[in-house]
Amino acid sequence: MANEATINSYLQIKKGNLDYSSRPTSFKATVTTEAGPSPGQVTVTQAGVNIDLTEITVPGGFCRIQNIDSVTSSTNYLEVGIWDGSSFYPLMELLQGESYVFRLARNLGEEFGVGTGTTGAGINTLRLKAFSASMSAVVEAFNK
Repeated sequence: MANEATINSYLQIKKGNLDYSSRPTSFKATVTTEAGPSPGQVTVTQAGVNIDLTEITVPGGFCRIQNIDSVTSSTNYLEVGIWDGSSFYPLMELLQGESYVFRLARNLGEEFGVGTGTTGAGINTLRLKAFSASMSAVVEAFNK
C-alpha cells in the first residue's frame, strides 16, 4: 500500500505590506511499517532530556512535537535539537501550545565524529531542552 500518511502544512503571514501564503498545503507519504506513536509525553528540564526512540525500528519516519506546557510565558520555551554526548545543537523552538510535524533523519542515532559508540559519546540523539523552567511536551515518532 502507499500514501498512508497525509501531512498538512500551511503558513500564512499578514504583517503590514507582507502578505504571504505557502504552497502546497498538503502531501501524501508512504509508511512502510507499523510503529508509534512513541515515546509520548515527556518532562523536559533545563538540562535537557534525550528522546527515547528505541521503539522506532525503521528510521526516517514522521515525528510530531508539541509544547504542552500549561503556563503561557514569553521567557520559557522548548528547544529541539541534537545531542552528541557532549554538546547540544538547537534546531527548533516551540512556544506554549505550538506543534510541528517533520521527518526524522534516517541517520539519527548514528555515531559521527569522535566517540566510543557505546556510552553515547559521538552518537547523535534527538534532545529537548526547556529554556527557563521544566515543562511537558509530546513527542510522537513513527517508523518510516
